[in-house]
Amino acid sequence: MAGLSLGLLGVMDLMVNIVAVRILGFNLVELGVLNAAWTIAVIPSLRHANALSNAGLTRRPVILGLTSLTVFIVLLYDTVVARNITLVYPAYMLHAVAYSYIKTGCQTAVLESYRSSSWSYYSRRLSQFAVLSQGVGLLAVSRVWSGLFQAWNYLALSLAILLVNASLMMLIPQPSLRFERILTRIEQYLKKGLTRIHGYLTVSSLDYADGDKLNMIVDRFLGEGVSIPVLALALVSFRVGNEYLFTPLPYVFIYYMGLRTPDVIALYGLGMILGFVIMLVMPSNVASKGALTLSVLAKIAGVVSIVVWRPALMASSSLLALIYVSNIVIDTTLYTIYIQATSGSNVGLYSMVAEASSLFGTLTSGLVMVALGLNTTLLVLVALNLAPLLLVGENW
Repeated sequence: MAGLSLGLLGVMDLMVNIVAVRILGFNLVELGVLNAAWTIAVIPSLRHANALSNAGLTRRPVILGLTSLTVFIVLLYDTVVARNITLVYPAYMLHAVAYSYIKTGCQTAVLESYRSSSWSYYSRRLSQFAVLSQGVGLLAVSRVWSGLFQAWNYLALSLAILLVNASLMMLIPQPSLRFERILTRIEQYLKKGLTRIHGYLTVSSLDYADGDKLNMIVDRFLGEGVSIPVLALALVSFRVGNEYLFTPLPYVFIYYMGLRTPDVIALYGLGMILGFVIMLVMPSNVASKGALTLSVLAKIAGVVSIVVWRPALMASSSLLALIYVSNIVIDTTLYTIYIQATSGSNVGLYSMVAEASSLFGTLTSGLVMVALGLNTTLLVLVALNLAPLLLVGENW
């Protein structure tokens, strides 16, 4: 149910961008500003959602998200019917608030309900089902797009989305005690303490060891993996690169490639379904250096192919699937490193850094593409996507 809820939020996300480009006539810069407004709304709501998460609450964030989602659905309908450019901004910001609370509630439920050794597995499953749900939902929307905003059709869609989220609110587990994250935090602190003590004892017995060997031992025992600042820099590069790709992409498909609106929506939907199929045959442990390397290179290949080749519908869907899968592996890897480094605390902080990076990316994406052109922007995209691999791979 959590994956279905997040998937439907993704459907509504793309719908707002399609409405802005096709119905309201937004250009690249205006589209970037609209997405920046979404990010501005995400950051404070994630801060509050993070506080609820640290208190072990899962149901309350979902309730807050459901409330925001209800108002968003009404405003989106009014935006389309009245062709009101002003209304699309508060509507999209309410979508951001709903996303913040519902996603954080689902992530917190994973951390509170399963052993820490299973966090990566269940986080990945949540992402996979969200992708599948969004893909199926987009395909359905593409079939009825011409009549979607007729009153009864939109009412049926709205009731379905609200029913799913109401069911999530009732079914999401709300643990009464926060054992797993507390025990994991204690375990991580003890490991760090014992490692340092053992390291000091070993070094003291090697006072006269040669310098290279001594440095190797110090690095082994005092090193604690990827530091939070390095991880944050990798996450910033990853998210800015995503915004430079995904924010203008609907505009590129519609105006550069000349696709009809239902075809664009179907393209996204097929890409996600193909991505889900690929994920089913992927190894169970994707949070690894090898998987991160492969995913970064595959994502770059997909981005370059779309921009340079500009392929037909099915080929574009396949390349989008490649990008989706790569993104999930990269994001899951960075998130897994984060929750291991912080022992599962401050879940929302990861999202806040990610969305702050997205704010910069969305605000500048349209300006960068207009100023540099599509081909030069492609070089920037390649550099931004390589950076997480170089940063994390060097220290992991």
